[in-house]
Amino acid sequence: MSLLHAVEENSATGVVKEVYDEVRMMFGSVPEGLKLWSLNPEALQHHWEEIKKSLAKDVETQKFDTILRYLVSEIEGCEFCVGFNGGLLLNMFGMTQDGLAMMVKEPQTAPLSEKQKGLLLFALKVVKESKKVNAKDIEQLKALGITENEIFDVAHSATNLLVSDMLLNAFKVEN
Repeated sequence: MSLLHAVEENSATGVVKEVYDEVRMMFGSVPEGLKLWSLNPEALQHHWEEIKKSLAKDVETQKFDTILRYLVSEIEGCEFCVGFNGGLLLNMFGMTQDGLAMMVKEPQTAPLSEKQKGLLLFALKVVKESKKVNAKDIEQLKALGITENEIFDVAHSATNLLVSDMLLNAFKVEN
């Protein structure tokens, strides 16, 4: 259910059909949250390419990306994304419901390396309190061996996640 009428799998053509076919091959079906993007085929294609890049990463990076998506979605209150990413964390990465709840309350408890925790906490600060980001934050990340490119990339990713969550919330996308 959505306020907008996304392209359904059986009526997809062109770029939308191509993306849907790839998604179906990978997941078995096209999630409702991805269908919303079909209203702008170019945006759908770009969004899917970003998802594929994330899925092609090593397992630890995939776990980091999923935790980041989960926590950003919790901040924005995107039930679709919280459910989707929570399911991945439980089923693919062996987390527990208690672990997810603790991570929401205290993100520093996320089961990540110190470098990844630094990036996660920074990304969450960017999403929640962007005006409070300061030079000390950047210095702390660099002390963990994080490059300026990595700092920018995680902030960019987190803010893009927020955009997706806001769109799904605004248009009432449900499972």
